[in-house]
Amino acid sequence: MECRVGLIGLGWFAGIIARALAEKGGGHCRLWAVCDIEPERAREFGKRFGIDRVYRKPEELVGDPEIDIVAIATPPHLHFELALMAFQAGKNVFLEKPGALRQNEMEELIKVCSEKNLKATIDYVMRRNPLYFVLKMINDSKIFGMLERAGLENYAHDDHLLPSHWFWDSEKSGGIWLEHGVHFFDLTNWLLGRPEKVMALNIKREGFGFVDRVMGFCVHKEGAVVDYYHGFTKPEPFEKTTFSFTFERAYAKVYGWIPVRLEIDALVTEKTDGFLRGEVTEKAQNFLPGINVKLDVEKVEEYENEKFFTGRGKTFKAAGRYTYVFFIEQDRWEVYRACVAEGLKDLSMAARGLKEDCDVTLYDALGALQVALEMEKAAVKL
Repeated sequence: MECRVGLIGLGWFAGIIARALAEKGGGHCRLWAVCDIEPERAREFGKRFGIDRVYRKPEELVGDPEIDIVAIATPPHLHFELALMAFQAGKNVFLEKPGALRQNEMEELIKVCSEKNLKATIDYVMRRNPLYFVLKMINDSKIFGMLERAGLENYAHDDHLLPSHWFWDSEKSGGIWLEHGVHFFDLTNWLLGRPEKVMALNIKREGFGFVDRVMGFCVHKEGAVVDYYHGFTKPEPFEKTTFSFTFERAYAKVYGWIPVRLEIDALVTEKTDGFLRGEVTEKAQNFLPGINVKLDVEKVEEYENEKFFTGRGKTFKAAGRYTYVFFIEQDRWEVYRACVAEGLKDLSMAARGLKEDCDVTLYDALGALQVALEMEKAAVKL
């Protein structure tokens, strides 16, 4: 039995949700109703996706007895009140990030969701991406030693964000750390656990009153350092995102905001080489339905009878230095929609009692939100 989804907020991301359900929701979820405060936008959206139930008020949509899941794709300052309304109406909830702008609000959502015996998830698509899953397996297995450092460079576009856009109003968006940075905080929380210390810098655009660049550092257990840079300063065709990971015996780099390529330069043994070519590749290929992962391997150097090396006070051996390139055959937008569809599928399974809980819960949302709030609080303002 499919879950019927009601979608509130019909901006750009709502189109991603609607297409994801149309392409990959079969058997689990279907778009049933939509809602937006702008009547013409709502009518056009309903017509585009063949939806007859078009509401103007959120309370009308959440009151629809045939809806099982409410998907909330509004600006962030509305997430809390709409999710709370949906829970109180007995609906399961799919939230766009960050889900709330304040810690006490997210804690209230967790409390009410539990009391009502409902399920909820948040759209943290990074966790659904097979390439980040490869990094998760590498980090958890410690095949290349500890993760010393990770560095994010996110040069995002702002050509569609006029100065009057809600994105620049921190009362509505929460600012860059909360509106955007939570994606990556959730990812590193998943990989490394919560950070123990944070430092940050917020930089205002000259001549304007809003922040368009932020930079920060998180220190995790065992001294792993992760630094983040987000700048909303580029035209869309020229935006660029890379996330680099430095292990004791490997360098890894992910390319793209929705990544489709991962390069690893590593000192390997026969065992670690077999692990990457075998178990890691096989699990990555089956991680996200409909998305194909391939692996290319290049031998940079080979060491006869293995060779001993010393680094960071540790001695280890390697049979060679290899380059591994994991890449996804589909384009980033198909990957993005597949990640969204998988999140909705996961929620529908939990809502129908087919699994105990969602893979990504409101506790995960709370963890990412807490890091973002700590960054914002610690930030030096320039």
